[in-house]
Amino acid sequence: MKINSATKIAALIKADPRVIDEIASINKHFRKLKNPILRKVLAARITIADAAKVGGVPVTVFYEKLEPLGFEIEEKEVEQYIQDNTMESTDNKEIKHLVSLDVRPILEGGTDPFKAIMGAVKELKTKETLEIINSFEPIPLIHKLKEKGYDSWTKRSDDGVVFTYFKKLSEGDSNLELSPVSASKTEDFDTKLESFGNEITKIDVRLLEMPEPMTTILSELENISATSALFVDHKKVPQFLLPELASRGYKIMYKELSEHHLQLLIFKQV
Repeated sequence: MKINSATKIAALIKADPRVIDEIASINKHFRKLKNPILRKVLAARITIADAAKVGGVPVTVFYEKLEPLGFEIEEKEVEQYIQDNTMESTDNKEIKHLVSLDVRPILEGGTDPFKAIMGAVKELKTKETLEIINSFEPIPLIHKLKEKGYDSWTKRSDDGVVFTYFKKLSEGDSNLELSPVSASKTEDFDTKLESFGNEITKIDVRLLEMPEPMTTILSELENISATSALFVDHKKVPQFLLPELASRGYKIMYKELSEHHLQLLIFKQV
């Protein structure tokens, strides 16, 4: 199999499952691939180039691990990628105008940081770099902002704090909308729930730490058919998950029970 920096990690694993152990051995940042649930979420979305940025290593480190397994590297692509990207360490990336947002207190307070992050992103000027401080890597946000013309890179401290940086490459369109779909708060929630009869899978993610609610929901959706639905007790509408659900053909409805408790109904759109 021929590969380059745009090859998805999921494609590598599908071609040869030994890839999991090889990538996990690069450094501690990639050990999450050994977790089946996290692997389902991350591997399908991340390319070799993305993974190299996340781990703070040159893309050639991946190639050194993959070549002995029989993968064929596109040499011209490697040379260009090294020249343009990977030789610059994320630790040495120059940041002149830093705007920092620590979302950990927001999450600890039981509030979704989506609005705070989007507010900071929309106010970001071309010369500025946004730093989001969190305990996990915001994969959906990284991909969506990349589509909108933002550069991004991630660093981790020894104590597990994740620093994700976003820089606007051009002025572009100031009307930034990340979610192509919204959750529907409707009086028809109970009616729709009843329509599935016993074909309901119920989970409660309120006590899980991020990003476990997202990974648990995506894992359970693997078992949902066109005639069944996933019922979730959650603390909030998972805003960053909406684009992922839309891309997979799901619709999400919700019913508010209290300030920090709502119920979600997720099912395949007909």
